Amino acid sequence: MSTPSKLYPKKIDLTNCDKEPIHLLGQVQSHAYLFVIDALKKQLVRVSENVFNLLSRKREDIHTISLEDIFGSTAGTINTHIEGKNTQAIEVEVKEKRYVVITHYKEDLIYIELEPIVAQAEAHIVQRQLSDIITDLSQAITVSGMCDKTANLIKELTGYDRVMVYKFDQNWNGTIISESRDVALESWLGMHYPATDIPQQARKAFLTQGVRIIADVKSKTAAVYPELNEQGFPLDLTNCESRASSPIHIEYLENMKVGATLTAAIISNGNLWGLIACHHYSPKFINYYQRQTIKFLTQVFSTQLTLRSSNEVLTRINATVATRTKLVEQMSDGWDVHSGLTEKTTSMLSITEATGGAIFLENKISTVGETPASEDILDLVDWIYNSQMGDTYTSHNLTKEYDKGKAFAKMASGVLCVFIAKGEKDCILWFKPELKQVISWGGNPEKAVVEEGKRLTPRKSFAKWNQEQVLTSLPWKDYEIASAQALRTSISNIIISRYQEVKELNDKLKEAYKELESFSYSVSHDLRSPLRGIDGFAQIIKEDYFESLDDYGKNAIQTIIDSTSKMNTLIDDILAFSGIGKDQIAMGVFDMQELVGEVLQFLQLDKKYNNNTIEVEGDLPKAYGDRGMIFQLLSNLIGNALKYSHTEENPTIYIGARRDESPAVFFIKDNGIGFNEAHKEKIFGVFNRLVKDEFEGSGIGLAIAQRVVDKHKGTIWAEGKVDQGATFYFQLPIR
Repeated sequence: MSTPSKLYPKKIDLTNCDKEPIHLLGQVQSHAYLFVIDALKKQLVRVSENVFNLLSRKREDIHTISLEDIFGSTAGTINTHIEGKNTQAIEVEVKEKRYVVITHYKEDLIYIELEPIVAQAEAHIVQRQLSDIITDLSQAITVSGMCDKTANLIKELTGYDRVMVYKFDQNWNGTIISESRDVALESWLGMHYPATDIPQQARKAFLTQGVRIIADVKSKTAAVYPELNEQGFPLDLTNCESRASSPIHIEYLENMKVGATLTAAIISNGNLWGLIACHHYSPKFINYYQRQTIKFLTQVFSTQLTLRSSNEVLTRINATVATRTKLVEQMSDGWDVHSGLTEKTTSMLSITEATGGAIFLENKISTVGETPASEDILDLVDWIYNSQMGDTYTSHNLTKEYDKGKAFAKMASGVLCVFIAKGEKDCILWFKPELKQVISWGGNPEKAVVEEGKRLTPRKSFAKWNQEQVLTSLPWKDYEIASAQALRTSISNIIISRYQEVKELNDKLKEAYKELESFSYSVSHDLRSPLRGIDGFAQIIKEDYFESLDDYGKNAIQTIIDSTSKMNTLIDDILAFSGIGKDQIAMGVFDMQELVGEVLQFLQLDKKYNNNTIEVEGDLPKAYGDRGMIFQLLSNLIGNALKYSHTEENPTIYIGARRDESPAVFFIKDNGIGFNEAHKEKIFGVFNRLVKDEFEGSGIGLAIAQRVVDKHKGTIWAEGKVDQGATFYFQLPIR
């Protein structure tokens, strides 16, 4: 369990006030009395020091003080009230004065606060006022008008010298957007205040308590007694109406010459949207019932604000529905998302107030309007993606987080980025340009603290201090973000639809391919018998009757024999090509050096290519694949190299490997006729021959090579120049 020293810093000053545990300060305001009862022991365990004066008792009497001692004849009512854990305020008389009793419960403790009852309007008058207020708020046309009415109504209701509506920005800096004040006071409308003026723990407290008062800034507070309980912990005053404020905040108010305050939280969609801040320049106590009225009024205001803000967002989003529909039509035309968003009459800029946009999809960038360079966009996407900021990122001051953003801040100080799919970098971006403007602060925000002697204190000057704002764009509005996210969904749907369509086509293509393979295999196989008959009878005629034929007959018989030979070769190649698709692949490690030797022996070089020189690198790397299929691959590649180089004066074939890559890349290089680089993608197609009939072949050999490599999920490619030879490379998968 943590000790008090860990719960509360040893020294609180302006350097660490955002860590100040204001709920553990152990002080209550002087107008109230606090009693804390242990519900299990039925015993008073803590009080505010001013209780002893109220009851004329001593500190050591604390555990003997009973409810009867405090409340007299109404003690039974109080006891029933707290046993039922009732939180409704009730009124009692203590020492001949009327008080309101405010109770709340935390763990095993019962908190009872007494506040004096002051003169107030009758209930029916208050009820009528509230009814009028609700009507007035409902009739306000804009959020700005509603804020102005709220400030005026609360000033009229409470009588504070100045009432302000204070709105937070995304960095928790505040701006006074509405104000109602005495005519003698200087206007603070439009003034900005740094986030340090209202630290995060104070903002968190407003979310739970709602309304807070400081009745007298200069009055002495009453300490909680005892300061620590038996376990050594201070009392948690989070929900106490009379909890005293931080000494640092009191000093801040004194520097502003403020005598009393009331602050109410404006909560929209569960978040602290802003505050209604009331200042009085002398002490001013607002009783519990009045504060509840203010709390109710603020809740009505918050509800209206949330409703109006939601309606505004919905209205703006609905206004972009037609635009998004048009964008979807454009993207669906030819399944081109890039063109649909950036090149058509309606662009992605139409759904926001941005001046530039980009889409990064399938490793391609397309832009519209004023945008950074493509390289800068790529770097920005990488940074946002690697920063793991979720699927949506917004900033209206990019350079504050991203140093490289300074290079293109003029056109893109504001960025809205929405990732299309989780875990992928594909995204759409919008850019807003830098908007230079002058911001008026209540005092220098860069000097929120000043050094006085040996200590830091809150700033003493709240005079208007103008600051030029640079490297900042207009903020992104809720409707812009919502519209961008809706477009992201539309793009995802298009991609899914496109995927489904491609998948269906691919499935049909696979089926057709299988049927074609079966057909080609069966046709090729069935052609064998008649072809053998033709070849057989032609051979018989040649052997028995050749000499009795004239020259024309001899040429005809030889043409038939040569044609059947070519047809047999073609059938062999078609069967081989079809068979690769049917064969199951049997992967294993094999000796490439040994396999190359077997292929060279199979090709019978001494019979057909006895003038070719073949050089094979020694100690070729071992390979991983189907040894039989790789035999086919090498037979076709080496056979091609021999065929297309044997007409050279010194035909040379070189077989080797590039070991600097993993896995190794094997190659077969020749000094033959080569090919035009413009056709290098075509040479692996079935029946695609780049030469005439002066070179024998069916036009299927390289297609077989391609299929073998594809079957292995490897890669094959070629390089060459006309009359300067060719080199064929292939890379098999790593084991």
